[in-house]
Amino acid sequence: MSEIRTDPLTGYTTIFAPERAQRPIALSLDPTPSEITQEQLESDPFAEGKEDETTPELYAVRSAGTQPNQPGWQLRVVANKYPALTPYAVAACGSNHYGVHEVIVECPQFETQITRLGSSQFQEIFRAYRQRVATHREDPQLDYVIIFKNQGILGGASLGHAHSQLVASQMVPEAMQQELKAAQKHFAETGSSLFETLFQKQPNGVSGLVMSTPHFYVVCPYASRFAFETWIIPRTLNTHFDQSTDQELDDLSDLSRRLLLALEDILGSHDFNFVIQTPPFATSDQSGYTWSLRVYPRLAHLAGFELATNMYINPVFPEQAVEMLKKQLDS
Repeated sequence: MSEIRTDPLTGYTTIFAPERAQRPIALSLDPTPSEITQEQLESDPFAEGKEDETTPELYAVRSAGTQPNQPGWQLRVVANKYPALTPYAVAACGSNHYGVHEVIVECPQFETQITRLGSSQFQEIFRAYRQRVATHREDPQLDYVIIFKNQGILGGASLGHAHSQLVASQMVPEAMQQELKAAQKHFAETGSSLFETLFQKQPNGVSGLVMSTPHFYVVCPYASRFAFETWIIPRTLNTHFDQSTDQELDDLSDLSRRLLLALEDILGSHDFNFVIQTPPFATSDQSGYTWSLRVYPRLAHLAGFELATNMYINPVFPEQAVEMLKKQLDS
């Protein structure tokens, strides 16, 4: 039976239609080809040894004695050659066009699947994220930053080599403004965080809590837009991602890797996005807002209904996803 739920934080409405999972699918996409072609290897601009094909590195994890923009790195951050926002404020266009668009190259070898990277590589990735967010916080022309990863065709990736991206701007998106208003309103009315409701039982008895670690909760939101959508939320309910300690980041990197592997075991090889949603730099720690890492498995294209209505159809109730993820993460 179908059910309609609206998320009190994001404002998005989802129609849960489990019968849709049974519909025939005539089209097939293989998001992860079993063999890497020589053409892919030769055309990979992010590979070690091709540093001259990217912009100069802004941050890197390197072996001792190696030089910037030369081989010998484990992770590099470079400016996107095709940025969504310009790094130069053009007065004629208005200053709100100013922004930063960076690429975090997650490994030196050609690898399409982040789940094939090791634990230490995950740690370096999350520490790089924190360093870049903290760096852009110091720029008075920037107000907001988002980190995101697109993996596979359905995830919107244009290059196969494992990488993620960062965009910082003066513009705060409407979606973030909606979340801030909802969090602030809930905090003002109740004195508690709206994010706490994500791992507490709903009025109908449903709980989105999958598991917890010393530093984080793993939850499937009550009105998940995507099948097996999963969020990681800090137990401290800290406001800003770059407030995270080394211990928290180590826990986050290990937990993220485990979660992505668990989703892969349940769903098979699939495309996905993940996003680190952190509020504008000026957001007060008393706002009731909490940063989060959100994983969106992309098992199907967004279609006309979603584009026309800004509503979503999900064939998997989050409580079903919770039980399956619990079993997989406990195994």
